[in-house]
Amino acid sequence: MRNIFDQYSQPENRLTHALATALHQDQKLLRNFVKWSTGTNIKDAVSITEQTLPGQQESIDGESSQSGLPDMWIFSNDWCLLIENKIADSIRSEQLQRHYKTAQSRGFNEIKVLAVDVIQPVHKLPKYAIFKLWSDIYQWLHKHKETSVWAVHVLDYMAVAESKLIFDEYLKEGTLTTFSGITFSSDNPYSYLEAKRLIKLAFAELKNRKRLRMELGIDPKLPGRGAITGKDAPSVWDCLRLKKSSAENTFTSYPHFTLSIRRDDVFALVTVPNSIKPAFRKNILSLEQEGFIQIFEELGKNYRKVLQVEKNAVPWIEVLQRHYKSQRSVPTIDARLAFDLRTAFESLQKESRVKYQPNWMQAAYASMKDKRANTQLAVGMVFPYTTCNTVTSDSILDLVEETWLGSKPLIDALIF
Repeated sequence: MRNIFDQYSQPENRLTHALATALHQDQKLLRNFVKWSTGTNIKDAVSITEQTLPGQQESIDGESSQSGLPDMWIFSNDWCLLIENKIADSIRSEQLQRHYKTAQSRGFNEIKVLAVDVIQPVHKLPKYAIFKLWSDIYQWLHKHKETSVWAVHVLDYMAVAESKLIFDEYLKEGTLTTFSGITFSSDNPYSYLEAKRLIKLAFAELKNRKRLRMELGIDPKLPGRGAITGKDAPSVWDCLRLKKSSAENTFTSYPHFTLSIRRDDVFALVTVPNSIKPAFRKNILSLEQEGFIQIFEELGKNYRKVLQVEKNAVPWIEVLQRHYKSQRSVPTIDARLAFDLRTAFESLQKESRVKYQPNWMQAAYASMKDKRANTQLAVGMVFPYTTCNTVTSDSILDLVEETWLGSKPLIDALIF
């Protein structure tokens, strides 16, 4: 069914209409928006128009041919707030100036101009202009979702619109929303479009984590996976790279930090790819089986910090042997060794009911030592949707960060 806000052809106008409709329907929300965005307390009656001048009748399709008009007017007596919204194009000072002069010609004495975009302005804006990101508005709406059903309507619309814009590659930079958790469940089944949106938001947040840069040497500017494809795949993933890998054309020459949103769970892993530099593989195998296994015991102990917060998370290790029909195809799994890391070490038995079975770890070492095919190793934490409550909030990213930080001994053993 078509969303009530999808009245226009341009995504920018749809977003404007969604926000304008909510503010018009909820006057308290409107006054709060004006106070939040401009610092102005409006006590008189407030009106809103879209793509029209105050006092004029709106065009039939809502998309006026008068391109000089702001996307939205909020006004009261001789005060007004003009709003210009962008997604794909940049905010232009000359456009804001035209809006300002138009308001002056209409007799408004106190004029505010709000520019909204998905990224920070490239050029300096006029002194009278205020700037907000769409993600700022999304966060502001979140604060009012308990008291305004219209705020909830816009929040839901922004999430769906963002998924479509990402899929259509209309949203090249920035985001409309912010990461607030993963809510896939039996009532809300996994969706590729939603997972793709969430992975983009998650990495936008994780790239700003100072500890990942300082303690692990991650460079947030390095490209990760690149184009995320495979709409029929049961997961969407991306990765962060080490600064030391900056000279490489591909991320698969170095270990990297992977986050995967899957149908039933979230994986936060350190991945040792098949095509890792031979020197790195030699480094870790030179430890022999005992030293190799000790590294993973240290990781298991480090992951206790995650388990203290989310007791139902699972320390996980897996070795995959795969082949690909084509470069962009979903891999075919030829062999898979995967197990709870706690099975391998008596020192980790106290924290769980998992039984001790050390030969799983020995098998993992043997599969890496005698590798004869495309074989990848990964280790980290799994967060099932059905048992891990933290998945549904933004705090899951704290646990992802802690998992990656706890995996540092493996990075150090590979690269020195």
